[in-house]
Amino acid sequence: MKRATHLMLGAAVAMPIAVPLSPGLALGAIWWGMVGGGFPDWFDLRSDLRKPLRLRHRGASHGLPFGLLMTAGVWFVLRLLSQTPLDLGSITIQVPADALRPWALAFGLGFLSHILGDACTHAGIRPFLPLSDWRFWLTPKFLRGKSNGPLDFIVRFIATTIILAGLIAYAFLR
Repeated sequence: MKRATHLMLGAAVAMPIAVPLSPGLALGAIWWGMVGGGFPDWFDLRSDLRKPLRLRHRGASHGLPFGLLMTAGVWFVLRLLSQTPLDLGSITIQVPADALRPWALAFGLGFLSHILGDACTHAGIRPFLPLSDWRFWLTPKFLRGKSNGPLDFIVRFIATTIILAGLIAYAFLR
């Protein structure tokens, strides 16, 4: 899947979490879903840790153990910021206590959406790296596509539909 598709999938899986929340918390949930959706590729393709840790694309950063660890890390940082505001001079960052669960969950689901999206490609994923090298595909062989093929368009269309439905639901539930 393309980067934009992963970000849209992250937003789409965060929508059910966002709909019952207040506007600020809902926007945060969607943002954290998008962050989770893009995180595996950012970590192994663009981060400064790529070279020192010898990270490969779709390596351990695309595994469930890493996703659980990062989701726990996001929750921990959000918890710290809810208990102790971060003072940056003229700006103070404090996370509302009721944002911890939905934002961390949105990140985790966004991360999972990335993994499942990549599991629809020809290369598939190795979900248990570094514990196991077992490879997994979500779709049968004849439906697997390239990262920029028709499957990417279809997934992007579905994600857009879910996002629009979530926005409509949000508007009518307010």
